[in-house]
Amino acid sequence: MIDKAKDTMIVTCNHCDKQYQLLIHIADYAAWERGDGLIQDVLHYLTPGERELLISRTCDACWDKMFPSDDELFTLEDDE
Repeated sequence: MIDKAKDTMIVTCNHCDKQYQLLIHIADYAAWERGDGLIQDVLHYLTPGERELLISRTCDACWDKMFPSDDELFTLEDDE
């Protein structure tokens, strides 16, 4: 079995400007950008958060602030 080496891709969150390093096969990224498959299939080795960073340029922390879970919403409402 041949293991393709992964390249480092730097992705910046558009909301907090923090930079993230992703280890990715550039050919897989190019295939996804061409529309050759769904991101979860083509870049299956990335976490859901890393894939979302590629899609929307939103990191996990900013995503959680923008879209709190139901549990967090109930806690916020109880504090009022």
